[in-house]
Amino acid sequence: MSKIIWKNEYNTDIDIIDMQHKRLLKLINYLSEEGEKDGMTAYIFEELSQYIKQHFKTEEDILKKSNYKEFIAHKNEHKEFTKWLRAVQQSYNIGGISNQSLTKSVEEFLRQWLINHILISDMAYVSHLK
Repeated sequence: MSKIIWKNEYNTDIDIIDMQHKRLLKLINYLSEEGEKDGMTAYIFEELSQYIKQHFKTEEDILKKSNYKEFIAHKNEHKEFTKWLRAVQQSYNIGGISNQSLTKSVEEFLRQWLINHILISDMAYVSHLK
């Protein structure tokens, strides 16, 4: 699968958020590039899982402090994604999902979800924060 390249349209102009989004893109790209090597997929899943928690907490803290009117809906998107990622990670860890399946469906979902989340959900709060 081809790498996700950061585009200017993904910039929220909120430094901490953009930095974290770029790190998430790197982790997804790393999963695509290194995931088929022995032991790497489980390691990358764990890194992604931990980093996504950190990113969601950062975003939610900012939105809550600013009294963002769509805070609950945004937080619920994060919860749904976290549940999905946890389920995929658990399935992979018990052998219910193979590296081959992972590269075809999970990576594509991760890519689409992150880019759509940035371009739609995250961009919706940018004007509120500015």
